[in-house]
Amino acid sequence: MIRDNCPEGATTKQRLVGTYDKQRSGPTLVCLGGVHGNEPAGVLATERVLSVLKERRIPIKGRVLGVIGNIEALRRGVRHVEVDFNRIWMLERVERLKAEQNGANGSVEEREQLGLMSTLHEIFREAPEEVFVLDMHTMSADGDPFALFGDTLPNRKFASGLCAPLILGLEEHIDGVVLDYVNSLGHVTVGVEGGQHDDPRSIDQIEAIIWLALFSAGMIREEDAPEVARARQKLSIAARNAPPIVEIRHRHPIQSGDGFQMKPGYRNFQAVQQGEILANDNDGPVRSPEDGFILLPFYQGLGNDGFFIGREVKGAWLKVSALLRRLRFDAVVHWLPGIRRHPTQTDTLVVNRTKARWLTMEVFHLLGFRKRRIDGNTLLVSRRKPQLSNGRRF
Repeated sequence: MIRDNCPEGATTKQRLVGTYDKQRSGPTLVCLGGVHGNEPAGVLATERVLSVLKERRIPIKGRVLGVIGNIEALRRGVRHVEVDFNRIWMLERVERLKAEQNGANGSVEEREQLGLMSTLHEIFREAPEEVFVLDMHTMSADGDPFALFGDTLPNRKFASGLCAPLILGLEEHIDGVVLDYVNSLGHVTVGVEGGQHDDPRSIDQIEAIIWLALFSAGMIREEDAPEVARARQKLSIAARNAPPIVEIRHRHPIQSGDGFQMKPGYRNFQAVQQGEILANDNDGPVRSPEDGFILLPFYQGLGNDGFFIGREVKGAWLKVSALLRRLRFDAVVHWLPGIRRHPTQTDTLVVNRTKARWLTMEVFHLLGFRKRRIDGNTLLVSRRKPQLSNGRRF
């Protein structure tokens, strides 16, 4: 059982689910599970894959590691102990935590954060080539697997090999997720939702995603691992009723005391209509703000996300977006009226909303600018722009 492997005061060794390599140069894949402690499926799926790799001695380039996120929450079987572990990874907060080194004086999640940072940075230092991080979750609602990622071209390429619907734009609505932090260090990252928490199929589906992640990262060959073809078939069937690409348009935040109650029966990718009553809270009915697809409806005791609403995006949009980025249109976008580069923040644009009314967020999305904040007539838009091992930036 997972809980037996997660004692309090866990060391880096205890945080590792396991490792596998054949002493051949190549990428590093980090399979991160248990960021939320009531979601053990990612850890169990990683154990399965590592067991098969070792038993069959499958040839591999590079190294794959399984890592546990929040050990104490996983030991207790709860989403988190004091604060949501996947909402505390803002860069300024991380730097302050590292400087203070609270250790035993900090919260449970702060101690876990220091431990996970130590483990991850040790892995990153030892990695001779590109690093891929796969963050594995499950959901309180029923629904099929999907992949979410910060909108960079390397992340897109990695996620596209997982045969799951792609979710864009979550970083506009949520701050402090662990993958944002890892992405800011220049590594390729993708998060996956494998299914419902207690559904045994979730373990199977995340296991399939790990096999495809190994293949997508160029670490194993399909002829050496028939699991890759089986995984592709399994996930293609699971995704057959979902739109291939969805962009998040709306998040309904909740907090303790709201009295928020999701109406029963909603599942991921279910179509909803503008004005449809999705939930109730102390102020009355909570309605969908627009037509679209519902994602991650809230059916659990802890959390701050009531639901998300997304809309389908056509594949041609991603192709245009990739072309504009490769042509470095971002290098001249500040020449347009009402737009200038931020004087101190890299990859941030300052937009005068009065002068640049015609320029919608969709245009910035094409270039990967998804983080935004508004100050009067000024809009700040920023993006992730990792440094790849070959020196090219996207």
